[in-house]
Parts: sequence; structure tokens; C-alpha cells
Amino acid sequence: MKAVIMAGGEGSRLRPLTCSVPKPLVKLCGRPVSEYILDLLAKHGCTEAVFTLRYRGKQIEEHFKEGIYKGIKLDFSYENEPLGTAGCVKKAAFDEDFLVISGDAMCDFNLTAAMAYHRKAGADATIITKRVDDPREYGCVISKDGSVTGFSEKPSYTGALSDHVNTGVYVLSRSVLELIPDGKEFDFSKDVFPLMLKKGMKLAAYQEKGYWCDIGDLSSYKRCQRDMLYGKVRCSFNRAVPETAGVKINEPCFIGENVKIGIGTYVEAGCVICGNVNVGKNCRLRDCVILDGAFLSDRVKCNGGIICENATAEQGSAVYEDGVLGCGSVLGADSVIEPAVKVWDNKRIPDGVQLKQDMKYGRSPSKELDESGVTGETNSEITPAFMTMLGSAAASVFGGNVIVSCGCGNAAGVLKACFCAGYSGAGGRVIDCGATSLPALVHLSRIMNVKGLVHAEVSSKAKITMLNKAGLPLTRVQERKLEAALGRGDYRSAEWDGFGEIKAFRNASLLYSGMLEAASDFASRYNVIVSCNNPLVTAAADAPFRKISNPKGENLTVNVSRDGTKAELFVSDDEKADYTKLVTVVGRELMQKGFDVAVPLEFPSVMEEAAKSTGRSVYRFYRCTNDNSDKKARELAAAQPFLNDGIVLALNALEIIAKSYMTLGRFLESIPELATENRFLKVDCPPQRILGKLSENGGGISEGIFMGEEGNRVLVRSNRRGDGLYMYAESFSQESAKALCDDIEKKIREIMKK
Repeated sequence: MKAVIMAGGEGSRLRPLTCSVPKPLVKLCGRPVSEYILDLLAKHGCTEAVFTLRYRGKQIEEHFKEGIYKGIKLDFSYENEPLGTAGCVKKAAFDEDFLVISGDAMCDFNLTAAMAYHRKAGADATIITKRVDDPREYGCVISKDGSVTGFSEKPSYTGALSDHVNTGVYVLSRSVLELIPDGKEFDFSKDVFPLMLKKGMKLAAYQEKGYWCDIGDLSSYKRCQRDMLYGKVRCSFNRAVPETAGVKINEPCFIGENVKIGIGTYVEAGCVICGNVNVGKNCRLRDCVILDGAFLSDRVKCNGGIICENATAEQGSAVYEDGVLGCGSVLGADSVIEPAVKVWDNKRIPDGVQLKQDMKYGRSPSKELDESGVTGETNSEITPAFMTMLGSAAASVFGGNVIVSCGCGNAAGVLKACFCAGYSGAGGRVIDCGATSLPALVHLSRIMNVKGLVHAEVSSKAKITMLNKAGLPLTRVQERKLEAALGRGDYRSAEWDGFGEIKAFRNASLLYSGMLEAASDFASRYNVIVSCNNPLVTAAADAPFRKISNPKGENLTVNVSRDGTKAELFVSDDEKADYTKLVTVVGRELMQKGFDVAVPLEFPSVMEEAAKSTGRSVYRFYRCTNDNSDKKARELAAAQPFLNDGIVLALNALEIIAKSYMTLGRFLESIPELATENRFLKVDCPPQRILGKLSENGGGISEGIFMGEEGNRVLVRSNRRGDGLYMYAESFSQESAKALCDDIEKKIREIMKK
């Protein structure tokens, strides 16, 4: 067996651990992770291995300067320019079937069995896959009978259809190398494997049950060592724990060579203390990692934290959960590093400081986007400080110009102002529209042709909506950029003279009113009454609906959602139209005029039914597009304001109905109708695992799966947080739609039990 070991990554998510050391040399229980990989290769008879190097590659070559490790001949291949995962492997490849493995991930796979599987299958390439609970940082591999049929690269929970992921461990034949261009950046997951499927080459999936941990961030770095201590990984390290008088040490834990521990100190199970560390008297260490040469004075607490090489924690100081004290840094006496706060290398924290932000970049609480945007308790989770950091993070998503508005109230205004400050501090230009409604802001985005828009709606809970131009949802790439910036505290910072302009613009509502004025150039037979609990939306709706209203007509109520994005019409219990019916009315009219239309993926198939008589097409866009396959739908949706503007939707529908000279009830009789049932179910296991089971008989798409046929089906998709499933059922009666949801919910619960 021969192997190429990929070892060129920077390990940015492991900083500050990797500020001064390459990721393959990061230590796990006292030994570099790359040594464990070489141990595994030696166990399976590997005779030659080549490291692909870039970031701090000389340190890796110097570490293995003998050029041989346990019988494996070592060589080193450098990238002078980025070549991607495939490009660097081609440069280092062998003339026979060979293994590709990461030098910075821990695993104990049966490589011999994987190689045999590859040869027996006659595969051009074999991907070793592993089942995981959270797929969002990996490439999901979709396979059938051992053959790969598709991929979903670093999806959201919404788009994950498999719980088997690409581990970055491959067996390759020479035929694959012919697909990789010389001197060009080329990746396995993005380029090579999709090209193989396109060409009909044999791409196999070998499902491993062994241990695998991508040491991608600080949490996985700690978790891997804990797993090693508790015997979950087949690997070799010094497990002996010395007895020290007056010191209580609970096993399992790792204690390196030449470690000194003072009387009264308590080391709990799960701790890792590397070589040449000094721990003073009466210290408390729990679930922590202390790296080589660190000095802990008396009464130091390290509870779930990491103290790096040659760092110093002075008397009475403390490092708490996921906090990091960088290499060579000094934590002053009685100072505290709060949970998840990182201190970069060679910094000094004065005595008595309670450090709540990263020493280098600053940090916000880790926040994920949900279906509503960024949400949380006002001034507890969503604070002015957080909004400033959210603004800095958003600059990495939108760049250039962004337009910002808020709802009513001082809290909304302050949080908006802080967001603007953060965005400006990252060098971005902000157009501050003050207090205005979300639909008005979306309308302005079309006029100004900006990339992004942000709206803050604040009460006891704050909701920060972040959208692309024309109100389209963020793509998965944008979400990842935003979440990565918030999670790592890695924000853009402009030079002192590079702050972006914050320009006030107070005509958004006026421009919106002008558009509504043009959309209300007709007379309705009804006396129109507007109902909405958002004063900004009500103010915008008042004039156009008063203009079209007939005071002598029958009362018709327009119920507009609080955020202004949806509407429904109500005359009586027997004469009403919900959002779905109104969108169908307007969409059908567009198609009759010769235009295609776009609707969200979960929209009922009544739109396709309405399209049959027009010869036009219906396109569907995703809530979190991962691969741009819905580009056409998104382009169409950007030109259809009625999809996310309740006032426009109601005006458009009422105008169409008025021109028909029919009542609302009579007009709706001509609209295809399907009963719908929407449901949300909390789940206690990874949602993609459930979706994978449900889709075994087909039906998978980029966001969830369809069960059944048009007119009698259920769409099941994950929520963005990955802790629940949405069900959108449609059928010819309310009872059957509900029965469909009941049936799918029952299946889901059965899967969860297993």
C-alpha cells in the first residue's frame, strides 16, 4: 500500500492553536495527529507515503527529518501555488492504486478492507464514508448499492439527504488522475467526483464503522482527545498516570513526561496535560487541555478550556469552557477568560480582568440562522455589542452597499444603529432607512440595486431579517460565511481611514407609497378594511386601500401579517382567500399574459395545475439554495413582489377580481384548489438520518423529499437549526391532507425509536 497524506491546510478554525504550528503537528494526548495517521498506515502495510505541504510545511518536514517512520519511506511535495485537494494529490501521486488520507484527521479505519473493496468493485475511485450526526461541515455522499449517485456539499440541515459523509479518505486508480489538469486549482469534491459521475466512471462508496474525527475546530479537538482517553479510538499513546502525593487524579486522563503537580490540586477524568507542564497548588482542572511547557500558578482553574504551549496562568486565574489562552500568553492574577473567548499568541491580560471578548478579533455569542433570521431575547442574546459584531460579519456576506431599517421603538433604533456601526467598521457602505416596514425596504432594494438588506424588528424578542436583493433568502454559501464569522470571531476590520459611509435615507416609505399608489389604480366593489398589528405596515396600506374602497360596498377585510409579507382576504367564513389562493390568482394571471412564474418549493402544486391551460412554466426556488440549481426561479421571484409583500399581493388580487366583475367567492371557484396541512415536528436525532430513511424509495430533492404525487403528497424538509422537520401536505380534502401528515409523522416517530 502507498499513500498520499494531505497536510497543507492552515487550520484557521483551530486558531490560536495553529498560529505557530501547522495543523498536522497539533498534539492529541501528547503526540502530533499526523503520527497517529502514520501509525495506522504502518499497521496496514504501507511502505511509501508522500506529504502534500503548503502552510508551515517546513515544520512538518523537519519533524519527520529522518525520512522514514516505522518502515514507511516518507517524501514531501510542496504547492508553490494553490492546487486544490486534487491538484496537490496528482503532483504527489503513485503509478498504482493508492490511498489518499488527511494528515489532520483522527481515524482508525480498516484501510486494508477499503483497498480490497475498491479492487473488487473495479472502481476508478472509492470514497470512504462515515455516518455523522451533524452534516453541515462535510460533504454528504448519496449512494446506492455501493455506488455513488450524488453529493450535497456542506449542506444546511434543510438540504442534507444523507448522513454518510465524505471523510477525505479515498482509494484512487490512475484513471482518475487523467481528469485533473496540471497547474490548476482542482478539488475532489467540487470537480473530480462530479466529473466522474458525468462521464459514467465507477465511483464507489465504502461505508466505515470505525472512528473518525475531523479535527476542524476547538470542540472537535477536545472531543477527539476525550474519545481517545475513553478507549473509543484504536490508537497508541502513553496511558500511564503517575501517582503524586497530595494530588487527586481521576482516570482516565493523560499526563505527559516531566509534569509537576502541586499539593491539593484536583485533576478530574478527561484532562490532557502534556509534557514539561507545571501545575501549582490547589488547582482545579476539569475536561481541559494543557499543552507543552505551560505554567499554572497556585489556585488556577481550567474548566473545559485550553492552555497552549508555554502560556502562563497566574495565581487565582481561570479559563472556562472552550476558552483558549494562546501560546506564550500570560493571564494575570485573578483574571478570568470567559467561556468561548480566545486569546491569541503572546498577549498579556492584566490582573483582575474578566475577559469577555477575544483578545485579537472580538467575539459574539455563537448564533445560527433560523427560518426567521437571527433571533433572540432582546438585550440578553441580541445586545448592542452583538449587533455591532453581526454588522461586521455581514460585511463578509454582502460587501459593498447594504440597506438597513427597523421597526418602531428605541430598542429597534439602537440595535439598528449598532449594526450600521459594525458594517461601517468593516469597510462597508450603509444606507440607513430609519424606521420603515420590511416590504418597503425590499422595494427599495430593487430601485437601488443593492446586494443585501437588513431589518430589525424588536420587542421582548428581537428578529433580525437578512435577505438578498428583492427579498430573496440567503444562499447556503452566504449563511456559512455569516455563521463562520460569528463562530470564529473573525471579523473584517477596516483601516482607520477606511470606514464605510453611513448615509441616512428617509424616503423609503415615500417611494413604497408611490409604488402602492400605482398598484391601486382601480375600483373595488368592496368596502376594504385593513387589519395588521404593525403600525408601519398599517400606515403604508391605508392610502391605497382607501383609494380602491367602495364605502357602500360589502365589507372585505385584508389581514396582513405583522412583517407585511403575506395577506389574506375575508368577507365571510364561506368567502375568503388565504395566501396560497391569492398567490395562485396573481400567478395564473401572469401566466395568462405569457410570463413564467416562480414560487417557493413548499407551495402547493395548484400553481402547476393553473399553468396547464396557459402553456407557461412554474419554477420553484429553495429556502437555502446550496448549488444554484434554482437560479432561474430566483431570478423570476425577484421580479414578483407579490410573493413577499402582503399589500401588493392583496392589491394585485383585488384588481384581477374587480376586472372579472365577480364577487370574491365566485372568482375563487375558477381557481384550482387543494387542501393543505402544514406541521412542524421536533426531532431528537439528526434530521438527515430520518430523511435518508424516508427517501430510500426515491423522492429526494435539494431541500427535503416529496412523498406521493402532485395533488396528494407531502414535502418533508428540515428546519435550519437541524432540530425539527416541516411537513407540507396537499390533497383534495382537508381530511386527507391531515391523514397524509399523520401517516408521515407516524413513520418519522418509528424511525426515531430505532
